[in-house]
Amino acid sequence: MAKSEWHFPRRAFAEQVYSLLIDSPASALSLFGPRRTGKTEFLREDLAPLAEARKHRVVYVSLWQTVEAPIASLLYAFDAALRGGRLSDRLGTAMRDLSPTLKLSAPGGTEVEVDLGSLRGKPQDDHLLLLDQYCERLADDKHPTLLLFDEFQEVARSPHTAPIVAALRTSLDRRRSGLVSVFTGSSQEGLRNVFNAREAPFYRFATQMTLPVLDDGFVDHQLAVFRAKARRRIERSDALRVFERIEHNPLFFQQWLIALMAHDRLTPDTAMTHVLDELGAQFGFDRLWSGLSPLQRATLRLLAEHIEQPYAESSTARLAALTGGGGPTIDRVQTALRRLSRLGVAEKVERAWRLNDPLLEVWVRGRPETDFSAG
Repeated sequence: MAKSEWHFPRRAFAEQVYSLLIDSPASALSLFGPRRTGKTEFLREDLAPLAEARKHRVVYVSLWQTVEAPIASLLYAFDAALRGGRLSDRLGTAMRDLSPTLKLSAPGGTEVEVDLGSLRGKPQDDHLLLLDQYCERLADDKHPTLLLFDEFQEVARSPHTAPIVAALRTSLDRRRSGLVSVFTGSSQEGLRNVFNAREAPFYRFATQMTLPVLDDGFVDHQLAVFRAKARRRIERSDALRVFERIEHNPLFFQQWLIALMAHDRLTPDTAMTHVLDELGAQFGFDRLWSGLSPLQRATLRLLAEHIEQPYAESSTARLAALTGGGGPTIDRVQTALRRLSRLGVAEKVERAWRLNDPLLEVWVRGRPETDFSAG
């Protein structure tokens, strides 16, 4: 059974996004989804094939790929799309080809070489001009090209990227009938800064959407594949209980199934503990934890429990119970929150604090009570 059979297609949502971009006046949307909940898989496995089947060219750009040189990711992805082929085929060679020199096809059929190192820092005017030329060549009024910008909030974090963002907005504005765009982000606050800040180039450029939470259909699909391959069975009730406990996170659920396939001795409950330990090491949650004070750990636990106002009176009482000390002052709690924010694990959205990684939430909720005590 192919690994692709584990993919759970979000057909209805893909149709909704496609219709919004192609059949409505909208030419762009921003798609928020927490980390590791399937945004990239949706773009590459659901939306892109749907669009390609309907004769649209698709460009996929990951802004994680070259955070320090986003213009390199943009130029390479645009150039690769113009060279032809399906997105799935192009993605197979992207990481191999994107180093250290880009060979780009310039207008007129000539080929130019661009040193990747020269694309770091503030972009040069000729690179921004090349970006606009690529947009012109990709635009198609009859079958608009889909531009998929993954983790777009990353491009707005550095002052060096401001000219890139401004140039891209101008290029897309000029070609609204031939280019349509999806901008994803795992930081809700980051996306708001890109599309809601009045001084930002992309202010009110995109319609805002949220990646839907997976329902029981995902569990049934995964169990059907599991039963076809594994030497054991899982009760649907156990699977649904785990899925609810991990707040419908697809990555954790699949890791849980893998653990049960690989280790006959594990039960549904002990497999949860096994996966928590593995994810802690894989994503560095254990290292993060070891560097936190008891109050910072307890504050992290409150956010993992979706307590959005951790300095309320009931919250400080909970913090005191977790740490085994007296109730912390508001200043101390705010200091703890600022530390978690600097570490990139918590953010404030519309005056409410939250963690930005669902897997971290599950991992923190699985910590024993002894992990929070100051003693």
